[in-house]
Amino acid sequence: MEMEFDCESLRRLLGKYKFRDLTVEELKNVNRFFPHFRYSMDTYVFKDSSQKDLLNFTGTIPVMYHGNTYNIPIRLWILDSHPFAPPICFLKPTANMGVSVGKHVDAQGRIYLPYLQNWSHPKSVIVGLIKEMIAKFQEELPLYSLPSSDEARQVDLLAYIAKITEGVSDINSKHWANHEHKTVNKVTVVGGGELGIACTLAISAKGIADRLVLLDLSEETKGGVMDLDIFNLPNVEISKVPTWGGQEEVMSPNSQVQLSNRAMEVLRVKGQRSWSVGLSVADLVDSIVNDKKKVHSVSILAKGYYDINNEVFLSLPCILGSSGVSEVIQSTVKEDTATEKLQSSASSIHGLQQQLKL
Repeated sequence: MEMEFDCESLRRLLGKYKFRDLTVEELKNVNRFFPHFRYSMDTYVFKDSSQKDLLNFTGTIPVMYHGNTYNIPIRLWILDSHPFAPPICFLKPTANMGVSVGKHVDAQGRIYLPYLQNWSHPKSVIVGLIKEMIAKFQEELPLYSLPSSDEARQVDLLAYIAKITEGVSDINSKHWANHEHKTVNKVTVVGGGELGIACTLAISAKGIADRLVLLDLSEETKGGVMDLDIFNLPNVEISKVPTWGGQEEVMSPNSQVQLSNRAMEVLRVKGQRSWSVGLSVADLVDSIVNDKKKVHSVSILAKGYYDINNEVFLSLPCILGSSGVSEVIQSTVKEDTATEKLQSSASSIHGLQQQLKL
């Protein structure tokens, strides 16, 4: 169904709906307020794995937040017992958006509202639901934008580096003043090459670790570790063996300027890819150390998910916290093509493993 609202084809789609006419009337009203929603029938998978073809619509709702209007993408599934049961509501983030888990949204992007809990026909209607959704999202924006490109991530890193170089003595005193009263977060980065340095920088800049050891075992990476020596970061120790002792030195303002300039140079000259990976690693470390329970795509044993029966490791969206992966997120929509592709790559990886005879 395209932009103009076609009651007849909607009525046909809703063949199995018990209260078809009531549902069509209500959707006609939704269309008056939100004419750009698009309607379709798709398979919805319930928590108990049962499935149903349900009418759903997608579109954006305008949310004012700190003076800016954001178009928040949503998807509403209309149950076949509508209007006597409330819709099932999800955020539908695009590839460059992440879900902010909060009072009204879980990690899967499912939306929870008082309006849904207290749903009762005829007082509760979809237009009212969407209006409450807008009101709640104005208090707490449910999505945040992910860096869209390496350039964006580079800007991030430059900001990080500026932060390290400006406030070094602050960082020191803040981390160590109340040292006895908190657990000290220790992170070891293994390998002093370009990537190791990018990870060390990004983790250091995010202020995740109280103590950071860069463990460099090879002789070849002198250049890499040299860079970091020039950086002379607070709370960072370069070591051939992991140790957790050692004194820290606070940088002089002069070496901070040196550090800044060197950082910029390294950013421009060295492999851009390392910086992207370094920032991603810092993000993962942040989620683990601070038990953020955020969604990340990480490599995990895929057996048992998405009908994959082979022992292969694939990158799947997972909730990451201090205990590692606490949950693998399974799509609630049977998007067959995506699942099929995942399964076929799982079986081709498995095929390769068999040939390797490991």
